[in-house]
Parts: sequence; structure tokens; C-alpha cells
Amino acid sequence: MMARVCMVAFNIYLHDARTRRQAEALVARGDEVDCICLRKKEHRNPRVVNGVRLFPYTIDKYRGTNLGFHLTQHFFFFCFAFFMVLRQQLRKRYDVVHVHTLPDYLVFVAAAAKILGTKIVLDVHELMPELYVSKFGAREGDWIVRLLTWVEKRSIAFADTAIAVHDPHLDALVRHGNSRETFIVQLNVPDSSFCMSRAAPRHRESEKFRLVYHGLIAERTGFSVVLRAVALARVAIPDLEFQMIGAGDGLAAAMELAKQLRLDGCVRFVNDVPNEDIPALIGQADVGVIPYPADQFTRYMLPAKLLEYVAMGIPVIASRLETISYYFAANMLRYVEPGSEADLAAQIIDLYHNPKQRRELATNAMRFSAKYNWENQKREYLDLIDSMVSANVCTVRRHLRKAVVRQRSGTL
Repeated sequence: MMARVCMVAFNIYLHDARTRRQAEALVARGDEVDCICLRKKEHRNPRVVNGVRLFPYTIDKYRGTNLGFHLTQHFFFFCFAFFMVLRQQLRKRYDVVHVHTLPDYLVFVAAAAKILGTKIVLDVHELMPELYVSKFGAREGDWIVRLLTWVEKRSIAFADTAIAVHDPHLDALVRHGNSRETFIVQLNVPDSSFCMSRAAPRHRESEKFRLVYHGLIAERTGFSVVLRAVALARVAIPDLEFQMIGAGDGLAAAMELAKQLRLDGCVRFVNDVPNEDIPALIGQADVGVIPYPADQFTRYMLPAKLLEYVAMGIPVIASRLETISYYFAANMLRYVEPGSEADLAAQIIDLYHNPKQRRELATNAMRFSAKYNWENQKREYLDLIDSMVSANVCTVRRHLRKAVVRQRSGTL
């Protein structure tokens, strides 16, 4: 039975690995998928990507700390997405609308579709209250944090099913007052193409020792810590190279700090990379780095970049944070004290001198990918969509039976 699914994401589709995996998995088995998403002003992306039909809203997504700018962009996208969902719903009737956060209240763009009988999935990528505390410097008891928690609860209650991105994330959502029974857990694991993209091992003696970080570049993701650590480690590793791939409100500051630290010949910045180009860029790295500081938001992070490094067999140095430690034992990653550039530099130097240890870390971390992989997650996701479509069919049949009974009663 073919499903008609609409996805809504306040993100650029080509850069959103999670949304793409789910949408393209549906298309691959014969379902029809539309995606309402973002497109940068300078981009002219195709309207169909691997069978997924895009309805893009053209905007340069703001990543700074001005709350007014965020709310303004959210409002205009909300209006656009609400209209597009309603228009397409009236044309062909969706079985499922799958909304990806942030923001949580984006789920209400599907209000009209829900009234017309469509099932709603809310994919809760991040914790809005904790993110606000981390990004805007609020305190946990502030009225705005309480408001965001209330909005989160109302948004999840509106959906028929919600998705959490890992177990500690689900535990936090339950502590916020949400029902555990509403959720399934879908880790943000890469698909098998990442596992196959790892190039043949390189010989460090003949090439540079390469570190890599990719994703959001912001102060809350620790760019200053890793750059200062690279400056320290470079003294002991003359052929050190650090590749920072991504964008964000911290990119300009990161480039300026690299210049101040005289890392111009050591650090390379790569901006605006589509998801399918990431494996080729990171595949030649010797070590991946996850330098996040410790705060209320990062304690619940299981970074997609970490899971991608692990899937590709790249050893990882990571901050010792609650959720990362929940999934990865001490012999699977090289842990460092969050915010300590000296500790990070020391671990970089140690792994430079110990290629055997790098191989052992990568091999041990593969145990995670054996247990949590996209093939398993995909089956669970497709089963979820099937269950919602079946529920819709049963509802339609029930209404038809009632209509027939009423018609017969009227005839008699």
C-alpha cells in the first residue's frame, strides 16, 4: 500500500541527513514524499531529489543569538509551510505529515491536515528549553524556559507519535512532562554509504596528520577549544592539519582566532557542503574531534558527526559528556575533559604517536555501529509509517460503514 507523506523541516534539504534518509527510504520502497524545506537565496536546487519532491522556502537561515531574528524567520516559514501543507492536502490527501524540529511548534502547520484525518509525526531533534539556556544564557527557572517547556509539551501532545533521537533525550523529554508512550527512539545514525566511503588507510609518514570536525561552527560547539588545542599540538606535530567543515554564527570568529593563533597554514575551513559530499572530505582524516563544552544542552547531545566518524572507521577524540558516555565505553573513544585545550592537545599528540591505538579505538567503536545502524532504524521507521497508514485506512473504512448504515436507515 503506497503512502503519501509530507515532511516539513526548517532546514536545507540537501544538508539535512536525517530528513533525507527517512524521505528517500520511503521513496525507495514506492511511497510518494513531498518535503517543505529551506533553500538559500543563492541556490537553485532541483525540485526533485532522488524522488523526493521539494517545496522550498528561499531564505538565508539565521544562526546568530538575536531571538527576534529567529522568531521572525520561524513565523514566515510557519505561514509558508501551513499554506503548502493545506494546498497539497486538498489536492491529494496525505496519509502522514512528518514534522522535524526545531522549532517544536512547527508541528501545528499540520493542523488542517490533522482535522482532515492525516496522522502526524513530530521528530524532536533537540531540546528547545535546554538549547535556549545554552544559546541565550537564560536560567532553568526563567519564565521563557518554562514557556518553551510548555510549548514542547503541547506540540508533542498534538502529534499522534513523536520520535526521540536517543534514550537520554527521551528521559529528558519525559522529565519535562511528556508521556513516554508517545515516543519511539530513532538514533541519528548514518546510512551504509558512509561505511563504504572510507578510503584505504593512509601512511602518516608520507602525508600530513589530519584532524577533522564537521557541522555547526559556534562557540557552544567548542571551536575555540579545538583551535587552541591545535595550536598547542602543532609544536609537537609539525605536519598537523586540521580541517573544519561547516558554517554557523561562529565561523567568522573561528577564522579570526585561527589567524591570531597563526594557524593559517594548518587549519582549512570548508563551508556550505551538501551531505553527499561529506564522506569524501572526511574520509582521509586520521582522527575526528568532538570538542563540545559541558552544559545543559550538550549533555544530551549524541552528535551525528561522531556516529559518522565511527561508521567510517575514524578514531575519535570526544568531550566526556553524559550521552556520549552512555553509548560509548572508554575503550571506544579517547575522552577528554570538556573545555580543556591542554587535555585535547595531549590526546592529539598521543594518538599521533600511536597508530595502533587509533586502529584499536576505531575497531572497538564499530561495536556501536553493529548494534545501532540505519538498516535496523529504517525498518522501525517504515513500520511506524505503515502502522499510521493502516490506522488511517481503518478509520476511513469505519466512516464508510457508518455512512452506509445511515443511508440504509434513511431508506428504510
